[in-house]
Amino acid sequence: PHTIEEKSAEKPPPGFPGLETMLPLLLTAVNDGRLTIEDLVLRLHTNPRRIFNLPEQPDTYVEVDLDCKWTIPKAMPYSKSKWTPFAGMKVQGAVRRVVLRGEVAVIDGEVLAPPGQGLDVKSLPPPVSPPPQRPDPAAFPHLSVQIPIVNGLPTSEPPSPRKNVPFYAEKTVPAPRTPKLPDSGAPSAFVAESPEHGSREKTDVHRDFHASHAEMLRSAQASYPFVPVLGHPQQPLHHHIPGLTGHHVTSVSNFTRDQLSGLFNLASNYKHAVLKDRQLDHVLKGKVLASMFFELSTRTSCSFTAAMQRLGGSVVHFNETTSSTKKGETLEDSVSMMAGYSDVIVIRHSTPGAVQNASKTSRKPVINAGDGVGEHPTQALLDVFTIREEIGTVKNLTVTMVGDLKNGRTVHSLAKLLTLYNVNLRYVAIEGLDMPADIVELVASRGLSQEYFSTLEEALPDTDVVYMTRIQKERFTSLDDYNKACNKLILTPELMTLAKKRMVVMHPLPRVFEISPSIDTDPRAAYFRQAENGMYVRMALLALVLGKC
Repeated sequence: PHTIEEKSAEKPPPGFPGLETMLPLLLTAVNDGRLTIEDLVLRLHTNPRRIFNLPEQPDTYVEVDLDCKWTIPKAMPYSKSKWTPFAGMKVQGAVRRVVLRGEVAVIDGEVLAPPGQGLDVKSLPPPVSPPPQRPDPAAFPHLSVQIPIVNGLPTSEPPSPRKNVPFYAEKTVPAPRTPKLPDSGAPSAFVAESPEHGSREKTDVHRDFHASHAEMLRSAQASYPFVPVLGHPQQPLHHHIPGLTGHHVTSVSNFTRDQLSGLFNLASNYKHAVLKDRQLDHVLKGKVLASMFFELSTRTSCSFTAAMQRLGGSVVHFNETTSSTKKGETLEDSVSMMAGYSDVIVIRHSTPGAVQNASKTSRKPVINAGDGVGEHPTQALLDVFTIREEIGTVKNLTVTMVGDLKNGRTVHSLAKLLTLYNVNLRYVAIEGLDMPADIVELVASRGLSQEYFSTLEEALPDTDVVYMTRIQKERFTSLDDYNKACNKLILTPELMTLAKKRMVVMHPLPRVFEISPSIDTDPRAAYFRQAENGMYVRMALLALVLGKC
């Protein structure tokens, strides 16, 4: 709080600047193995609340990136002294977002909260129960770190049963490792498809982590979108994610880790805005989405329509049964025609690769809503977003995929997308419905652990996320083969007694028999929240692809 002149005076005030560098230095100690995340939470959150009897602050939290590497500059942006004793020190860890009472106050170093936004926490209602105590390590004998996760929700949101129990997410901070690249040696630059030329162009998304702090912030701000004041159309949305605007989204391979973080930040902002009944219909006002579904759909079709309409756009529906497809018109010709009526096209088709091929003839961005047994990229996006929302992190989790892994495009895309994170994958499938070899090889090439189990009983105890899928009757040529595959992998209340108390149950839906309806009331059942999250993620994706962020 003091200038360099004050510090150079005959009787200088004590101390030196350290508020802006404190958390990055502590996160570096976590990465070095000298501290744990639990140590930080205990000393910066749990103990201060207990000592000063502070009330809980709903919807208030700090989001950090443990992987971000940068060098502390000669002067931090907000210190009056314009000096720091840590100048030149290389650190690993940065603050990404600060959410204050449900509003984003800081994002990647940029202060967005207006002056006067602060609040004397003593003026809040006193705690109705004793402040949290340090968790008993004996309760987690197999863990090295327990992280308290506060998933506060806006007061206007109906309470979720998951929010009523203090949550310590099981997470182990591993030693730093270098991820393995695919055997092809492909560069880790983002590869986007240009709808204008039908070709692929490379967009470098590598950030110079060893640049000055100011350069790091500018780079981060270009990669992480934010809606400054949601609900105020007069304020433009400046931030965007390089490589998404105007480009096709046909595979999860179209995304980098930084782009996912930006997409999820925007989806989270939209979620809070919708739950607080804020108007967003200025974002895509005047834009038109062409919906072309050649396969049945409930959640994907309806959530894309709802996403477009909530942002102020409109939707044109293409009906295969009443279109010129019945006269022999090709998919490519239909897409070229619909591109003239719309600004973005969403396609679902029964043939793997069909959407990719059709996108080459479209002058407007094409989004893959599922192509047979191929991919379902937007489902994978909402799946990872849901894991992030439910648990607070994706890293170091054990994700168990169950059911028809051969024909399930959702698990194909999810497994690919999770290679951007340090996770452990488990597969539980009936013989003949195993995860395809090409997916297994891709995951292995990225250095991720993969395990195979024949029963849920074996896989559940150490699972953080169980991802159930249905046996896809429409993919079978023999009804007898389908009937033989049914009723073998069913998640029941009895099996749930083997699972962690904070495990998350997910399902892309629809379900048939694989999850007992009696589990719906279990706080761990996240599949309906997962389906709702699909709308928020697709809102963010549409806004980004159409360049309105």
